[in-house]
Amino acid sequence: MKTNYNNLIENWSDNIAQYMQGDRDNNKAIVAYGLNVVIFNTFVFLATIITAIILGLTVPVFMALIASGSLRFFTGGYHCSQPHHCTIITVIMINLYGYLALVISPMLTLEQLAVILGIIMVLCLYFIIKNAPVETPNKPIKIERRPILKRIGIMVWFFWVVTLTLLVGFTIKDYTYIILAVGMGIASQTFSISGILKNREV
Repeated sequence: MKTNYNNLIENWSDNIAQYMQGDRDNNKAIVAYGLNVVIFNTFVFLATIITAIILGLTVPVFMALIASGSLRFFTGGYHCSQPHHCTIITVIMINLYGYLALVISPMLTLEQLAVILGIIMVLCLYFIIKNAPVETPNKPIKIERRPILKRIGIMVWFFWVVTLTLLVGFTIKDYTYIILAVGMGIASQTFSISGILKNREV
């Protein structure tokens, strides 16, 4: 099955590369990498959401996944050594965030939630400025792209700050679980770029 998948990616990338300018082999490698990333991330997204639907956690899990993923796309972060490990951990952790958001949110006032989110967002900004974009050995980032990715990462962070501020300011108590789920997703990505897991692999 793995051989069939690799052959499919190779055929796709070869067909696309022939219409691109520049060195065909180099373009083929770039396209193949991009296809692998898109397919893998789509699979992880679907596995996480399907699990959430089964568990009745669709909304908070979706929000946590979007918040974490939007930051991760530009700031990088810790990667597992094996794709299936990454899939399993993502599915478990994001669904856990959704569950915890539902359980914990009724215990919090909006003021307490605002304090928690404030701490998360300050730490997130600190690690984006200090470490982002975080690269891995199999996903190096060109030096000239690093400042651009960092700036976009800060812009995404600012978007979530504004969004969370509005949600806390205007939401009703029944929907605080959505706000907390977003905060947990951002906290997860903050941990991923903090450098704590830099020399560890799963």
